[in-house]
Amino acid sequence: MNTLILPARYDIGAALRRLRRRRITNLFGLVPSRPVKVSLDGTPLSIELVWMPAYAFRFGLSGGGLWTHTWISVDASFGGFALFARRDALVEVKPEGERFPAVLDQDTAEEQARDGLIRYILRKRGAKPEVKSIEDVCFYYAPVWVYYYRNLSGKIDFAILDAYTGEPMGSRMRAAIMSGMIAQRKKRQKADKVSVDPNPLKPDML
Repeated sequence: MNTLILPARYDIGAALRRLRRRRITNLFGLVPSRPVKVSLDGTPLSIELVWMPAYAFRFGLSGGGLWTHTWISVDASFGGFALFARRDALVEVKPEGERFPAVLDQDTAEEQARDGLIRYILRKRGAKPEVKSIEDVCFYYAPVWVYYYRNLSGKIDFAILDAYTGEPMGSRMRAAIMSGMIAQRKKRQKADKVSVDPNPLKPDML
């Protein structure tokens, strides 16, 4: 089934280079991260592309006798608000990889989008336009690379990368992915009628 997505601009090779680069958690390269699973030639296999749900709203703005509009994005997992300049980049395809379900419904996301936009406008200097009605709305998925590795203590951990911008992502998205993994694991195990594994990480990645 086709759906709107923000396409991934970083492939698996580029993602691994960014995810494994020097940082404080690996002592700036002195202790490289160890992928949980590797191929015979040593290529990391414990990485996957997942799709996180989001809403985009186009708000009409009125001010100074002018009518303008702006797009706002709200993450459907934890409600993160952002100005959205990528509406034209969305494409309708059938994405490969797991798609996480939305936690926020459209009405809740709309409230957060409106509240976030009003607060953003109030912080700006100069004339402040009035937020009017929503002119358009769409539901889409954003790409995220998830890399499973062993940390310095030997425990399994994971890092995440925005597959569109190539930038590491924050704790809220990390928590959303972990919650999504747990929910998906429980759903699969309930369907298979087996006990719930406390480890939410996917067995094929381990």
